[in-house]
Amino acid sequence: MRALLTLSAGRARFLASPKEIASLIPRRPPAEDALEAALSALAARGCIDFVATERGGERTYALELSKKGEDYFRAARLARRRLAVRLAVAALCGAASALAGFLLKIIFS
Repeated sequence: MRALLTLSAGRARFLASPKEIASLIPRRPPAEDALEAALSALAARGCIDFVATERGGERTYALELSKKGEDYFRAARLARRRLAVRLAVAALCGAASALAGFLLKIIFS
């Protein structure tokens, strides 16, 4: 799903070739029939709608994110934002504790 979200670039409808999708999968790229099976599974869950077509002699998928697919994109963006906030709070707390330790060292020495 992440590969499709990257390819969509914020659009609800887009075209993608199997090579483009496979290049964004971090582990070993799936075969074309396995990729189509995964797209069918996503369609069965209601995340996407897709149609396989031939474009210029190359297999191409016309994909459309459904409401559930767009919600996944929104949830992923929210999770990244939460992680950034948590890291910022941790860094600020670390800096504050270091400053407090430094001040206590100055006061009691």
